[in-house]
Amino acid sequence: MSSNHSLCPDSESVKRLVLEAGAVAVGIADADRLPERETEEYARWIADGCNGAMEYLDRYEEVRSDPRMLLEGARSIVVAAFPYAGSVEMPTKGGLRWARYALGDDYHEVLRRRLEEVAGKMEGDTRVCVDTAPLRERLWAVKAGVGFIGLNNQLIVPRVGSYVLLAEIVTTIHLTPDNPSTGTCIHCGRCLYACPGEALKAMPDGRVRLDARRCLSYLTIERRNDEVINLPKNRIYGCDTCQSVCPHNFEAPLPLPLHEFEPREEILSLTRKDLLSMTQEEFSKIFRHSAIKRVKLSGLKRNASGLEG
Repeated sequence: MSSNHSLCPDSESVKRLVLEAGAVAVGIADADRLPERETEEYARWIADGCNGAMEYLDRYEEVRSDPRMLLEGARSIVVAAFPYAGSVEMPTKGGLRWARYALGDDYHEVLRRRLEEVAGKMEGDTRVCVDTAPLRERLWAVKAGVGFIGLNNQLIVPRVGSYVLLAEIVTTIHLTPDNPSTGTCIHCGRCLYACPGEALKAMPDGRVRLDARRCLSYLTIERRNDEVINLPKNRIYGCDTCQSVCPHNFEAPLPLPLHEFEPREEILSLTRKDLLSMTQEEFSKIFRHSAIKRVKLSGLKRNASGLEG
């Protein structure tokens, strides 16, 4: 958390600074308690076990429902979307497929560094959040007018697509809020049909629920056991299929990713054999400042052991 009394008291100035920090979209929402229907739906999702072994998603229920508990006196949330992929094609040289967001530097470090520079120019107290605080980022992005949530459960930014990473600044200063997004998914259903694990399920109310237990991103990253399972199409870390088939990612040329997110050659060139024989020293060197560290060497070797072929 930072506290200062410096340069930037108004909404337009804050948004300009966020865009200058590399965001492709930014919006502001009043910090308030989420609607009851959203908290109830989330509670049902947890009760049905759709979070799998991600127990952290079942903690801090009150904070998750009311962002004002993240920062005393919070009045506004600035939501920023940053680009991380310049095309829908999956770059690969070693025959393995990695989630696009993980091919460059760790986004937690990159986005925190960029937004803390902005927060340092704002009045009042601030807290920068990058995926680790119990904040329902996509809902706040909708409320801030940044984008809408598609059937694939991804945030889709109009004329930009879904290859974005979200980060927020919670502040005690009241900033003029933007109108919530009124955009909608075109409901073509391609993500449902293409999902390798059939993790997306249509619900009676028209929403699509993600069951993490069937999602390849969960199975290759978040799962915390050594059981070897078959992984299709060389998915070693993450998946991205529900994004790569989404028409919203073809509406316009994708924005260039932040330079920190450019794919690392040493990751792209890795083969299944390389991973199975990799030492801890090699792992630490190749994945330094990488989000892939989260799965650890043991997780990568487990995944490599389950690859088809």
